[in-house]
Amino acid sequence: MRILLGWCRDRYGHVALATGLLALWSLLGPGLAATLLLPAWVIAAQLIFTGSFEAARLRRRAWLGQYLLVGSPWHCWLRGGLLMVLWHQGLAIVLALLLLVKLRLLSLVYWPVLLVSLAMLGLIQLALHRQVQRNVIAEYSAALTRRLLVWPAGALLAIMLVLFALWLPQPYLVGLGWEEALTRHISTASGDSLLGGFERFGQALELTQYWAMQNALEQSGIGQGLALLGWLLLLFTQCAFAWAFVRLVIGADALRDAVGRFRNAGWKDSP
Repeated sequence: MRILLGWCRDRYGHVALATGLLALWSLLGPGLAATLLLPAWVIAAQLIFTGSFEAARLRRRAWLGQYLLVGSPWHCWLRGGLLMVLWHQGLAIVLALLLLVKLRLLSLVYWPVLLVSLAMLGLIQLALHRQVQRNVIAEYSAALTRRLLVWPAGALLAIMLVLFALWLPQPYLVGLGWEEALTRHISTASGDSLLGGFERFGQALELTQYWAMQNALEQSGIGQGLALLGWLLLLFTQCAFAWAFVRLVIGADALRDAVGRFRNAGWKDSP
């Protein structure tokens, strides 16, 4: 237990800060949240990008190390440049937007699930780090641990989110047309801001998945297709949110290590 507490204190203070700030933003009123959307979006996107880009560079470095000679100039040409940065930056922007909108729409009862997932992520990372340290070059151990952490942590959170979404009460949409269901249940309290538009789109996706699953048996001939659509939307939205959340946490950890390396390099170079 002492080892776990020490690990969490040393490595997860910055994660708690990042997730805490996003949690506070998600609880703000519509006007203030819309005003602070751009800063929150930038912060979330850059944290996601940091972890994603680190993993991509690690994969590329391992691939090049298998096939290229140590002194080959191809290492510089193929290690990943502007195209890799643009791809992962674009992906991070999309995931950050999805994360922020989903946080705004989440019921407060979901927050214990996110807190439990953070604790589980710390336990999984600690277990992986112990194994990696014994078998991997020290320079790459932290990055490889984060790389291996994404799938188990993301899958665990996605499963919990899907089960929670099925357990919580849903709006009763049986017998309603799709447009009628959206008209009745989409909230306009978020206003006409950009954030309000994103929130209404997110609500429409959620209502569509519930409408499809609830009305699958009522629509003769297309019931299976509706049920499949509802389940696909449910799995996609929850898995995408879980992926973005885990990527943000891992990105915060990767940023901490990057800042630490930069400081150490500065101290070594100082007279």
